[in-house]
This record gives sequence, structure tokens and C-alpha cells, in this order.
Amino acid sequence: NSGTKVVTDGSDKVNFEKVPTSCELAGVNSAFAKIIPPSKYIPTEWAPAESTDLAAALNTGGIACSYGDQDAEVGGTVIWAPSSVWTEREKVWKKEGMQQVDIPNVDESAAYKLPEGSTSADGMPAWRVNLLIDGIWIQLGAAFIQSWDEAVPIIQAAIDATK
Repeated sequence: NSGTKVVTDGSDKVNFEKVPTSCELAGVNSAFAKIIPPSKYIPTEWAPAESTDLAAALNTGGIACSYGDQDAEVGGTVIWAPSSVWTEREKVWKKEGMQQVDIPNVDESAAYKLPEGSTSADGMPAWRVNLLIDGIWIQLGAAFIQSWDEAVPIIQAAIDATK
């Protein structure tokens, strides 16, 4: 027994040790820095509203990390969480109009993305994708992302952080 806590949501086993425990992830920051230099981890005190992805992730042992150029107010956030809330959140994403997608060069079990042209509450462009891979839910959200070419290296770095 390795001390690994494993639960099941009926489809995937969830390994809590795969969720990063710190946001100091050089690979993820480096992936952001290729698009927004000088990127760095931006410590954030989270106070999520109920019923949000952020609340669901943090309440199940997940972590949320923001990276970017704080002075220029440009960056993005990656959430890692056990897949135990995937099914519940999936229903919300479908209701919100997120579209099921296949992420190029990533072997995810499932993925949902905001439609092209989406905007946030303040009218800024919004780009967000949720993916399920190896029992982990990963979300990448960033206004600056315009294409899969920009997103996939960050997504891959986020996946690598779970290994």
C-alpha cells in the first residue's frame, strides 16, 4: 500500500496524488511565458462563488493557479482537480453552451470548450477548456488565447504536472 487515496466516480479511478500540491510549476509557467513573457506564478487568494467550477475544484481537493504578467493584467488560470465532480460540472457546461471538442494531440477522455467568440462578464474575450485525462479534471482559462496552437502547449504542461 503506497498510501495513495483512490476513489471512484464510476468511470475513472481518481488518484489524489496526481493533483499538484503547489503552483510553483516551472513547466506550466514556461508554457505561459512563451506567449506572455515575462510570465510568472501569480499568488491568488481564492474566494469562489458557490456553484462555480472554482468552488467545485477547491472543495474536492483541487488547486487553482494563475500565471502571467500581473503588471500588464494578462494571464490565465489552470485548475487541477480530482475527476469526482466531472459528471456534475459536465451538465453545467453543456447548459452554459460549452461544446464538446477533441483537443489536438492530446489523448483526453472528454473535453468541453467555450464557443468561439465568447466573452466574459466584463465583455473581454473568454477562452476556456475543461478536459478529463487520467482521472484528473484540468481547466485552462485565459483571455489571450486565440487558438489551439497557443493552448495545447499550456494544456500539455498542465498534464505533465500531474505525472
